Amino acid sequence: MKDLKKMLYKFCLVGAIIVGLNFVYRFFFYENDIQQHSKIINKIRDITKDSGEIVYLGESSNITFRNDDLDKRAISDFIADYFPSKKMGAITYEASHAGIFYQLLTQIPTSSKVKTIIVTLNLRSFNAQWIYSFLETPLQKSMVLLKDNPPLFNRLLLAFKGYDIKTDDQREKQFINKWKHEVLKFPFPYKYHTVYEWEQVIQKEGIKNKDGTINPKLTELAGHYVKAYAFQIDIDNNPRIRDFDKIVELAKKRNWNLVLNLMAENTEKAKTLVGDELLFLMKQNRDLLVNRYRKEKVIVVDNLEDVPDQEFIDQTWTTEHYAEKGRKIVAKNVADGLKKIYPKEYVKVEYKLILKNEFYNDCEGKIAWSNMQTLTSEAHYSGNKSSKTGKEDIFSLTFEYPIKYIADSIKSISIECRLFQESAKHNAKLAIELSGDQKGYKMIPIQITDMVKTPKTWQKLNYLFKVPADFFEYDLLKVYIYNPTNTIIYVDDFTIKFVK
Repeated sequence: MKDLKKMLYKFCLVGAIIVGLNFVYRFFFYENDIQQHSKIINKIRDITKDSGEIVYLGESSNITFRNDDLDKRAISDFIADYFPSKKMGAITYEASHAGIFYQLLTQIPTSSKVKTIIVTLNLRSFNAQWIYSFLETPLQKSMVLLKDNPPLFNRLLLAFKGYDIKTDDQREKQFINKWKHEVLKFPFPYKYHTVYEWEQVIQKEGIKNKDGTINPKLTELAGHYVKAYAFQIDIDNNPRIRDFDKIVELAKKRNWNLVLNLMAENTEKAKTLVGDELLFLMKQNRDLLVNRYRKEKVIVVDNLEDVPDQEFIDQTWTTEHYAEKGRKIVAKNVADGLKKIYPKEYVKVEYKLILKNEFYNDCEGKIAWSNMQTLTSEAHYSGNKSSKTGKEDIFSLTFEYPIKYIADSIKSISIECRLFQESAKHNAKLAIELSGDQKGYKMIPIQITDMVKTPKTWQKLNYLFKVPADFFEYDLLKVYIYNPTNTIIYVDDFTIKFVK
């Protein structure tokens, strides 16, 4: 009996120590680890803090734009235009899929005002190459601390690599094995039975030019299309189906409206390069997903064939990255789906081409320019953020504008910003870049220390760039701070003016 009491005492003592250590870890160390390994949680916190009712979850398709887009805003921003009376937030996590989205959705507090969730449904995320992606290990690592376990336990999982971790070679073997052995089934006779067989024949026979010669680039691209889209979703074994099923169940549990945004694929290119058989597989998978989740009373927005080839940014790879018109097409389709939930809040939106001569960016993140990843709250002249350059990021927030939209009467460009430099001993430049298909590339560098000499204080940088004689022969104008040095420079409150 005494031995039993001693044993129970030891168990209780160990339990108390574990509970105590968990409390100490949560109170003193947990947040630091979150910020180091799972910073995506900050986007969820921001949405909760802002009391957003509608939340959009997406990967890079949401925020990627083309350099010559006049409006570089995200798909989620365009959707929000249709519902101005509703607060809408976006969580964009590059390379994510439904498994990651589910984990992020579980982090939304039950006390939040979130009522509607829009989740990106990416057809390619069901294929073998994405399921066994080289990016899966870092993605899974970033989710460990967010799992529904005691924080200390999650930290131990992270420390001892208790998540899906494989080498690139191991993952490559996984998706190549799928390509070689997973049999494709058609309701009509077809000569290829596997992705591997299909792709090998394409590489051997080649995609031909009009004169009959083989086009190596198009041949390679056709192979990419087969590897990306030649698959058939196995509803019993495909992990993405399980992930989306869990999202549906979570939405029901939380009483959320759920919208699945099936992204557009370049079906024009797929048909031109490979043929109707590949298009058949793409549509078959689309139909399976749409029918499966509409039966669950989920709003599924089908964009699969709605974006034309010229609106796809990447013409040498398979992505869901669209230029401005493409993003607006997807956004309108999603807005039409949301209209079923918010019929009174929906407003008709017509985008008109509005040309301006003056542009301003306060670096707060609401105005989309290039290199938004440089925005930081470490320092600021106004507001809460600035653009940080030096060391890792050598290009600041960048103004880009198609030269064809600039009036011929423009004689100069006025460039103004606020600048904070840790030291005046550096070789950073104000860069004015001109580029075009015909003219090539030209960068005009202006030494920053010739204009701003005082370190460790916010100074005004002001420069008037006289338009060169061949200016209008170029296609694109860029203005940015170029800082390939170890000296940190913060930039805030950019103003660009076209002066006649």
